[in-house]
Amino acid sequence: MAIAIGTTNVVKIEAVEEVIKDYPHFANVKIHTFSVPSEVGDQPLSLHETIRGAKNRARHAYTACGSCRYSFGIESGLFEATGSQTGFLEATICCIYDGKNYHIGISSGFEVPPQILDLVINKKLDLGQACYQSGFTTNAKLGAAEGIVGMLTKGRVNRKLYTKQAVTMALVQLENGEWYSKSES
Repeated sequence: MAIAIGTTNVVKIEAVEEVIKDYPHFANVKIHTFSVPSEVGDQPLSLHETIRGAKNRARHAYTACGSCRYSFGIESGLFEATGSQTGFLEATICCIYDGKNYHIGISSGFEVPPQILDLVINKKLDLGQACYQSGFTTNAKLGAAEGIVGMLTKGRVNRKLYTKQAVTMALVQLENGEWYSKSES
């Protein structure tokens, strides 16, 4: 079986690889990776936009592969969260596409520090750029490393683990398809 992943980001690729090895359905899988567009902003600012970005990546990867069974699209973004201190949470969405249906999962979420969030919202920087410009990190490639989540949790949750959560949650529907299929009337 072939699957496609709509990214060339090593952290996201490794997250998918590590999760699917625990699923018998993906035994002997051949993985193809593609750089594909999300067709959303560099920093999604709503749950809708983040889901749309993951779906677009999955759909484009599926098309680019040509003969895969599933494709995976992964997108991180902020979304409004009433009641939180900053008004926003950050989360990762994984979308698995089978050529017809989308299966979506979300990671745990967290609040971004206000001074970093301000640079994202008001200066239109992506989260990695905002972390760098604010002085939160000296690593300009934070997104390809532990991510802001790794720094904020002091390594307890890194970007790969955070992404694996979203992949695992998206696989819930595939692994339990009988509970998610539409019943015939």
